[in-house]
Amino acid sequence: MHPVITRACALATAAAAVLLATAAPAGAATGRRSSDACTHNWSGPQVCIAIDGHDDWARRLTVTWTNPGATARSTALLHEGDRQVEVHERMTGTARGGRITAEWTDIEVAWGHLCGSFTDTPNVWACVDIHSGGVYSR
Repeated sequence: MHPVITRACALATAAAAVLLATAAPAGAATGRRSSDACTHNWSGPQVCIAIDGHDDWARRLTVTWTNPGATARSTALLHEGDRQVEVHERMTGTARGGRITAEWTDIEVAWGHLCGSFTDTPNVWACVDIHSGGVYSR
């Protein structure tokens, strides 16, 4: 084969490989977002919030306390909006694998600022921002 044609075929093959590697999987849901955020005060309680959902619907929302010490259970809270009003029912988090996790499923959350905390971690909240295009970490 002619060297120019060989080089052009090689470049086309490489470009196709890059495009296929960066394309979303065929079954991926469009518009679905997930996000997580954690506190960064290493000397105190470490609290994380994770959301999987779309727009203002959380298919699964978890609040995790990653260094609870000897605490085996704690009540988790969700706060929304600029005024951080407590919303949704409180959930009891239980210890698994050295962390306490509380979970909500299929709940509607307001657009804006959403934070999670535990009653045993006063003033320590992990927060994310929720926008109409999906869930984004703060």
